[in-house]
Amino acid sequence: MKPLHTILQGLPCDVDGPSDVMITDIVFDSRKVTPSALFVALRGAHQDGHAHVSAAVKAGAKAVLVEENVAADGVTRVRVADTLKALSHVSVLFWDHPSGKLRMVGITGTNGKTTTSYLIESIFSAAGWPTGVMGTINYRLGDTSTPAPNTTPFASELQRFLSSIVDKGAKACVMEVSSHALELGRVEGVDFDTAIFTNLTQDHLDFHKTMEAYAAAKTKLFSSLTMKSPKEYPKCAVLNADDPWSEKIASIVKVPILRYRLHASADFYTKGLVCDAMGSRFELHTPVGHRPVNFPLLGDYNVMNALAAAAAAVSQGVALDAVVKGLEKIHGVPGRMESISSPRGFTVVVDYAHTDDALRQVMTALKKLKPKHLITVFGCGGDRDRTKRPLMGEAAAQLSDEVIVTSDNPRSEDPAKITLDVEVGVRRIRTEGYQIILDRESAIKQAFSIAQAGDIVLLAGKGHENYQILKDRTIPFDDREVARRLVKTSG
Repeated sequence: MKPLHTILQGLPCDVDGPSDVMITDIVFDSRKVTPSALFVALRGAHQDGHAHVSAAVKAGAKAVLVEENVAADGVTRVRVADTLKALSHVSVLFWDHPSGKLRMVGITGTNGKTTTSYLIESIFSAAGWPTGVMGTINYRLGDTSTPAPNTTPFASELQRFLSSIVDKGAKACVMEVSSHALELGRVEGVDFDTAIFTNLTQDHLDFHKTMEAYAAAKTKLFSSLTMKSPKEYPKCAVLNADDPWSEKIASIVKVPILRYRLHASADFYTKGLVCDAMGSRFELHTPVGHRPVNFPLLGDYNVMNALAAAAAAVSQGVALDAVVKGLEKIHGVPGRMESISSPRGFTVVVDYAHTDDALRQVMTALKKLKPKHLITVFGCGGDRDRTKRPLMGEAAAQLSDEVIVTSDNPRSEDPAKITLDVEVGVRRIRTEGYQIILDRESAIKQAFSIAQAGDIVLLAGKGHENYQILKDRTIPFDDREVARRLVKTSG
C-alpha cells in the first residue's frame, strides 16, 4: 500500500483530485479491480480501457490513470500522454524496484529463448541461487508456477512477479524478453545485468513490418544496459557471433561483451561436438577454462543455447564446474524436442518450432538420427505474419520425406486459406509427397497410420501449448496428449 503521489514521482501528469489516497494494487483489467486499486486505462487491439473506467470506479478503484478526459466521479483522475509507458513507471515505484534486488538476465531473439532460460535456471540452481523464470511456458520459482498469458507480461504483472520472488528469497531472475514487450515498453524500469541475443530470423512481421524494425526492437534490451546501475552485479551483453545481426547490437552496447559461436574461436565455443540420440557431447571452451560436457539435449541449435547460458552464467560469476553441472542435469524443456515412443517402432517428436528457421533446425537435428523416413505435421498461426507461411512450407518440403499441412491456431482466419499460403512454399519444392488435412488430430492420426518402424513423426508448431485458438472459441488441445493417446490405438 502506497500513497498515490509516491508512485507518480517523476511522471509528467495532470492530477485531478487528492494525491494522498492510499493505493493497494495496480490493475489494467476492470474485472480485476479490488478496493483502493489504481486502474490504468490501456488501449489494446480489441479493447480500450477508457471505456471501462466507470466499471473500475464502481468496483472500488481509488484512482484512474488515463489519456482522455473521461468521467471518474469520486476518485482521483491522473491524465498522462501514454498510459502504457506510465504503467511501467508507477509499477516500478509501487513494487519498490524489485529488479534492483535480483541478478537479472534478459534473453531476446527469435528462437532459443525458452530453452536458454531453462538452462540458466539449471546452472543458477547448481550455483545455489534460487531463480525465478518468466517466459513462454510459465512464470515460476522452484516448484511454484503460474501459466504465462504472454512471453513477457505487462509491466504491472511483471513487477508484481519480481516483487513476489524477492519476498520468497530468490537471488536471480531469468526473463524471456519478446520484441513486442521491448517495443511496447513493458520492461522499462527493469535493471538487467546480463542481456542475451540468441538469433534473428523472420517472425512477427505482422507487428514490426520489416526485419530492420524487428531488429531495432530487439536492440532496445541492450541499449538499456548501463554501468551506472546502483546494483553491484556485473553488466554484460552476450551475443551470438554466428548471427550477422550481432554486430549491429554490438555497435550500441556500452558494457562488456561476451561472444559465443558453435565451432570457430570466440569467448565461448565448442570442440569435438558429437550429437546423437543420447544428446550432445563436446568440450566447452571459455575465458575461465575448458571442460568436457555431456549435454542431454539434441541438436546443434541446443548446443548454441547451452553456450549462451554458459556465457550468461560466467558473466555473473558462476564457477565453471557449476556451469557444467547445470548443463548436464537438464532433463528437457516442455514442448521442445519431446519424444514419445510408439509400440510400432516409430518415434514421435513434439516441438514448438513455428518459424522456418526453427523448423529447419529441428528437422536437421532429427535427420542426423538417420530415421528411415521423417514425417512432418505442422501448420501456421492465424492473425500472424503471413509472409513466413510459404517459407515454412518450403522448409518442411525440403527436409521431410512426407509433409502433412494442418491447422495450428487459426484464430479469426479461415484455416483453409492459411494452409493455401503454406502450400505455395511446399509446391516450390515438390508437387507430391504432401497432404493437407485441416483437422489437427486427423492429421496426426494420418501421420501415424503411414509411419513405419524406424520413422520419426515430427509434430511442430504448438509444443507445450494445451489449447487451440479457433475463430469463435478456444478448445483443449495438446499435441503430446493427443500423440500419447493415438500411438496406443494406431495399430
